[in-house]
Amino acid sequence: MSLLGWVSAVGKSRLAGRPATTAEPPLHEVMAERFRERTKPRRGDWAYVHFLDLREALAEALRDASGVWLDYGSGTSPYRELFAVAELQTADIPGGESYRADHALDRDGNCPAPDGAFDGVLSTQVLEHVTDADAYLREAFRLLRPGGRLVLSTHGVWEEHGGQDLWRWTADGLALQARRAGFVVDRTVKLTCGPRGLLFLLRWYGRDHGWPGGGPVGLVLRTLWLVDRLLPRAMDTYLDRAFGDLRRREGPESTFYLDILLIAGKPEGATADAKGTAAARETGT
Repeated sequence: MSLLGWVSAVGKSRLAGRPATTAEPPLHEVMAERFRERTKPRRGDWAYVHFLDLREALAEALRDASGVWLDYGSGTSPYRELFAVAELQTADIPGGESYRADHALDRDGNCPAPDGAFDGVLSTQVLEHVTDADAYLREAFRLLRPGGRLVLSTHGVWEEHGGQDLWRWTADGLALQARRAGFVVDRTVKLTCGPRGLLFLLRWYGRDHGWPGGGPVGLVLRTLWLVDRLLPRAMDTYLDRAFGDLRRREGPESTFYLDILLIAGKPEGATADAKGTAAARETGT
């Protein structure tokens, strides 16, 4: 038997006896696993490198957080334990795959909290799902006190997911959009970069769709798929050892990345309205 034939045969034997379909797990189990994947990512998880890199970057950005913060579009609010000192409140649209929030957003994402109510706003993997990203950023600006901080993550390169999925950004494009909302951008951090991100996406696609055989390329891809089936932690171990330095990067040298972390502030003396702040800058008042 050829090596390609052996790969195909072993792959089929591994799947033999598995039911064609499985019952959908209850919502509380889905939410619990979603929370676990983000709080304690493990090698072998479907998106281990993504969640690990994001969590580490958030931990650094939130290390000195103090006062009262808002998790804006909180879902399961998986990053609340990163707030060692600050109080964290939550805001989300009621229902769906999210826990009960402190503040109920309306269908447009507006929060009932007053202007300047928070010292910081956290937003993780939300912006790509909102219909009006500019309005979302302006609302975050309104909710912050002057001098408050925005810590926001969203996708660079990623597949469509999670129902309504509308936007993707470059680091420079996200920074520009935040500035237009009135923010002063401190940093943009690129996450899961270069081959670390590329190999993760390759493995992920293979898990979901498999790879057709045929020729040396098909053999390599099918072998990769089989190794991942037999040793699901092996790829993540390799990515950590070989490309651990590509977990996060800043600057123009990294041009491929899965996520972006933006850290920005609301200027001292800013009005609640971003347009008012921009007008004040133009007039020098």
